[in-house]
Amino acid sequence: MISTSLKERVYSSVIHGIISGEYTVDTVLSENQLCKKLQVSKSPVREALVELCSQGILRSVPRCGYIIVRYTDRNIRDILQFRTMLECGCLESSFDRITPTQLRHLEEIVTREFSYLSERDRLDYWDDTLNFHLTLASFADNEYIYNQLRQALNTSIRAYLQFYWDKWDDSFLAEPSVLHRQLVQCIRDGDRQKSIALLEKDINTFLILDRKPDTPV
Repeated sequence: MISTSLKERVYSSVIHGIISGEYTVDTVLSENQLCKKLQVSKSPVREALVELCSQGILRSVPRCGYIIVRYTDRNIRDILQFRTMLECGCLESSFDRITPTQLRHLEEIVTREFSYLSERDRLDYWDDTLNFHLTLASFADNEYIYNQLRQALNTSIRAYLQFYWDKWDDSFLAEPSVLHRQLVQCIRDGDRQKSIALLEKDINTFLILDRKPDTPV
């Protein structure tokens, strides 16, 4: 349990570093560097780095360290297609079982999203935006799907930041939260088709339209 929690700590630290811009595509990470920074042994650091490599977030470079994988437009489109199929399928299967308590939980997340927007706190905003999607998918009560979506979301946000970090403004950031609010209301109204359509629109908000296919960042 201790080893697992340390691995998760290292994993979360690297993800946070990527999202915050501390680690860029030019950063080389090493086991020794992370051990010193996080004050943990090599074993959980190595386990976290191996998992990040298996998820396509990092790539191991022999005798050098670990670098952040560069994504292409095609990578992002594939991820969004995967998420659309996965998340819309979850909503379709769980729609009739979503409880008022679960809806209130989603509403609380949306409220926090708008609060973080007003405070211009991008990192906490995106934490809750991803939390919204994971929470909605959790209503399908399938642990395997939940874990796969968690991985896809981590990859998605890293790819979005790589393309858009210096272009995002408040109106761009607010779009997902507006759609989330509409989606919760549609679920409350019992409109299955519109709910699924809104979720699909939300997932694909950040489709990249101004680049040639497979152009690296």
